[in-house]
Amino acid sequence: MPEGGLAPAADPWRRFMGLAYEAIILFGVVWFADYAFSALTQFRGHPGALRTAFQWFTLGVLATYFTYFWSDGRRSLPMKTMSLQLQTRAGAAVSPAHAFLRFAAVAALYVGALAAGHYVSGWLNLLVLAPFGWSLADRDRRALYDVIAGTRLVVRAPDARMRSVDV
Repeated sequence: MPEGGLAPAADPWRRFMGLAYEAIILFGVVWFADYAFSALTQFRGHPGALRTAFQWFTLGVLATYFTYFWSDGRRSLPMKTMSLQLQTRAGAAVSPAHAFLRFAAVAALYVGALAAGHYVSGWLNLLVLAPFGWSLADRDRRALYDVIAGTRLVVRAPDARMRSVDV
């Protein structure tokens, strides 16, 4: 372990692979949740108040998912597979409020980048890469939203029961 007994920071490649795997899992979570919303409200995608409610509902599903799996030492399946865990800067487990703050920072950065790309210039869509690019330059390998939320993504050794045993 590096100085201070803190777990090693996740490298950009491990972060990216965790993100890709998380996207696969989230496809199913969001699809089923949004299907339920559409079935219950008869939402068909038309502009209006119901569409705004649908967007807020989807954001709420994502906020609930990430707040739950990032807090109190829990990890999602992709995080377990990639040996990742979210911690505070001091190395402690993240509280639900702190996990929600991180989610809010992630959402603000990505929604802001997509809004800038839509309303200002299509080239500004590239700003969605900025938080990840920050981890390439940051000494502690933190993404921009980790800097904002005061968190760090670390590599955590797999549990002993998860390791294969040579027979």
